[in-house]
Amino acid sequence: MVVRQRQQKSSSMTLPLLEAASDNATDASVSAEAHNAEDHRKQLPTGRTPDGKAFSVPKTRDMMQSLFNPLTPKTTFDLVTILALSTHMLVALAFPLETKRNILLASFAFWRLCYNGGLGWILNWQSSRHGLVALFKRRGWLDPARGGKVYFWLRGELEAKMGPDYSFESVPIEFNVWLLYRQLVDLILLNDFAAYFFLCSCYIGSANDAEPWHSPLRIAGGIILLAFNLWVKVDAHRVVRDYAWYWGDFFFLVEQTLTFDGVFEMAPHPMYSIGYAGYYGGSLITGSYTVFYVSLAAHMLQFLFLSCVENPHIEKTYERPPLAVQIIKKSRTRRLSLPLSDTADESIKDVSGPCIRSSIREKHTSTWHPDLIVFKHFDLFRASDILIVLLLVYSVGVPLCFMWITGYTQIVLKYAVVQCIGWILFRTLALGLLLKKQSTNQLITRWYIKHGGNGEEAFTSWRAVYNTAMIMTYASFGLVAIAAYHWGNTDYGSLVLFHTLGGLLIAFHVWSSRSVYDILGDFGWFYGDFFARDSSMLSLAPPDIKLYYTGIYRYLNNPEKVIGQAAFYGLALISRSQAVFALALFLQMCTFLFGAYVETPHMQKTYGDQMRKDSGIVRTVKNAVNKGIGQPLFADSTLHADPESGLLQNGIPDGSVMAHLFANTTKPVRDIILETKDLISTTTARIAEKAVPSELSDVDYPTLYSIKLGFGRASELYPASDKKSDDKKNAYYLGEPIKVTWQAPLSHSRKDWIGIYPVTSNFSNQITTVSSKGHYIYIHPDENLLAEMVVGDSIFASRVQKKVSVKVKSGGNGTKKRSSGAIQVLQGESLFSSAALPFKVGTYEMRLHHGGTHAVLAQSRPFEITSCDTKDVVEALGTSGITSSQSPTNANQTNEPDISSAGSSTTRVADLEDPEFMSQALLVVINKTFAVTDSHIAATSDISDMMGTRDDVVVETDVLEPLESIHDAIAVDNVLEEKQSKRLGYAVKEYFGVEFAADVLVHAAKHGATVYDVGKRIVEARKALSVYSSSNIEA
Repeated sequence: MVVRQRQQKSSSMTLPLLEAASDNATDASVSAEAHNAEDHRKQLPTGRTPDGKAFSVPKTRDMMQSLFNPLTPKTTFDLVTILALSTHMLVALAFPLETKRNILLASFAFWRLCYNGGLGWILNWQSSRHGLVALFKRRGWLDPARGGKVYFWLRGELEAKMGPDYSFESVPIEFNVWLLYRQLVDLILLNDFAAYFFLCSCYIGSANDAEPWHSPLRIAGGIILLAFNLWVKVDAHRVVRDYAWYWGDFFFLVEQTLTFDGVFEMAPHPMYSIGYAGYYGGSLITGSYTVFYVSLAAHMLQFLFLSCVENPHIEKTYERPPLAVQIIKKSRTRRLSLPLSDTADESIKDVSGPCIRSSIREKHTSTWHPDLIVFKHFDLFRASDILIVLLLVYSVGVPLCFMWITGYTQIVLKYAVVQCIGWILFRTLALGLLLKKQSTNQLITRWYIKHGGNGEEAFTSWRAVYNTAMIMTYASFGLVAIAAYHWGNTDYGSLVLFHTLGGLLIAFHVWSSRSVYDILGDFGWFYGDFFARDSSMLSLAPPDIKLYYTGIYRYLNNPEKVIGQAAFYGLALISRSQAVFALALFLQMCTFLFGAYVETPHMQKTYGDQMRKDSGIVRTVKNAVNKGIGQPLFADSTLHADPESGLLQNGIPDGSVMAHLFANTTKPVRDIILETKDLISTTTARIAEKAVPSELSDVDYPTLYSIKLGFGRASELYPASDKKSDDKKNAYYLGEPIKVTWQAPLSHSRKDWIGIYPVTSNFSNQITTVSSKGHYIYIHPDENLLAEMVVGDSIFASRVQKKVSVKVKSGGNGTKKRSSGAIQVLQGESLFSSAALPFKVGTYEMRLHHGGTHAVLAQSRPFEITSCDTKDVVEALGTSGITSSQSPTNANQTNEPDISSAGSSTTRVADLEDPEFMSQALLVVINKTFAVTDSHIAATSDISDMMGTRDDVVVETDVLEPLESIHDAIAVDNVLEEKQSKRLGYAVKEYFGVEFAADVLVHAAKHGATVYDVGKRIVEARKALSVYSSSNIEA
């Protein structure tokens, strides 16, 4: 389980049993019991649901006691679990060996997929949409008024599993749903374990050991791994308790302090990493390749579960909330302090433009053009990157070609070994001496200053040299491994095993390197603290240069020294080469010397008492030994630094240099795939079109459904023909919210929805055959749909405006005939904004669909999403600020862009070479790009009262924009995700004619680039490109 655990206070108090009052009971005894019960309730942890409701979290019973203690009453869930467990024992006893192996293997695969796939899907649904809780709310299974027999059965099951401090009615539905989810988890996890246990038992004795002493050694190692696995699980449960063990924070949060002790100081995500050591212990005991590869596959699925389900939830819950949550919270805080901000605005207007401009920190080139990290940020037109490629060709490519053509393997192997030793010595000894001199007397910086440079140039040059040495070390090791690769007549099992283990070591090396870079960032990765002691000296320096022991540094003080050579040992296993192994050992020794004589002295001099003596793993082992022998054999090293301390920033290296070549070579394959996809879409559309009448046969008055779009600001570019506004072409600017008015009969489905599609994407007017890709809105959602509403949702931005009567003729459209007369219809408005808007220039249409299906009830006229000239951006997009689709009175709650930074409150003349004007235009574009929808259920509804539908749910919607001033950072928290950076890059290209790569914007945001910084960069880019454009026009 990922560390989301809370520290719980140990207490021996239990809730006193309330006995019937006897005739001789005194008031004092009753008062004492009530007082004790109240004290116990106060000691229970406090839970808080997503809507903010607080409650006391009752204690849960131990699963093993509940299931296997014969004295404990069994619920239906317990009986089903025990019955499923019994089937594995029956299979193991009743079937022949080969048959039960196949059955148990299939059973383990089934339960493992139920765990990682089934539970993972449920948790992801619950995390993103409150899906599981919303399902129970819709069905009413936990509602006494709607649940019926299901309600009483579920209530009895839960009350039988809980203690006397549990009350079914007093806890929120989130807690009860979590208790039911626990039963499903117990069923799946116990059967997953049982299937694996009996599968291993079927393979005991199947090993073919080459030597007699292999068997006891193998079994002893397996037992040690099993014992270690058991300790990990027990200690992890001690820390996280049932709340985090069963993923409780997907349902509600507990107000307790996060702890990181015990096994959680040994490895990241110990429940998913070292917590599966028992799998490999079972593989050793059985000596079976089958068990090993099954265990490995199951472990990989667990890591996939961690990556896709656990980590995203942890990040948004405890580390970095989603962008929508941050913007909405910031907007609400801004509204509460509105009077103060108005005063501040007046003071800003009095500040002159030059003063403000001088306060903006100039961004160094490295802020915009990220350096090469191995092969990440590879630039085909950067001189240093091209030289590295040429160096690789001459030092690795040419020898390989020579070996394959001539067959002189031994000559190439000797050359590769000598070259590898040279690069190892250069990387550790030569560069180590340079860093040592840089630490003592700033040798490199002094050299550059002496020859006309500065500290920034010195650090830039050092980064290029160090990255080249690192790349060549990897490449030379690869060349040795290829030249030394030989297996001869080795059996197939050993061949696959060694390649698998080698691949795992390489993957582990990649993970550890990425983890180190995530924490250190560019500055720490390239030893930036040897070149700067404070953040003002280098552009890549973090705001505070000090140690933070977080991430992988929580467990190891120097991961590079301990596990930084895992890939080279992996190459030794794959190549079966003693030379590669000796070189890897040599590199490890040199790395130890580099750390001892270069890094450690510098860190002691720079950080002093911030350095800790023992790593997390060492502390955990010492504490375990001290506890095991009952006396402090190892003294507890007191940390002089804050235990939450280490050095650090973010980033992820990856090798993407071949992406362009791969794309070109696979172009014919892509064309075939696209043609096949088009053929399938056409066939699907034709088949679906014939099935439409059956879906719409029960729809009342289909002719009364309609949707109509309001005219966008870009519509002014297209005047109406013959002075008829209906003929006027409708167009919107990229990022501009789109308001839609709709009409539907009173009996319409509450799941009716409107989607936006490119006009050429659907072949049928009766059914939609492609996905809306999230660009949709429910026109009249009810409580069942709104149960899944989360902060920042844009799919519920709709409400009814009024109820009117219209006349209709009988029959029509092949549906059931209806009598003519006046029919009541609902008319309302929907607002497409933020995530519901397609963010791409093009021509689109809207389609109104029936009841959660893709059957089309109405279509809009085509409309266009376009951009405008740069000089018109502020005028076209920047005057409305935040809009509200539901309440005209909310229109004044706007975030007007701060254009006062230029020293004037009036609109500036369009000067495309003025960075401030460009920044104001960019501010408007960024606000439209990153705007979020704040939808919430209204407390009261005058419209519902007027309509006589007091039970109707009304959703109010505001569109919030994140930035106020051109001096705000382009990212709310200096973190721009790849999807967001691509969206912003596309908007900049469309509105300003300048193309920025996604990683450039991510890199700039990480270093605090403001709107003004990017605006100035755009001005410089337009100037550079305008010269070329002018020369083309003249030619």
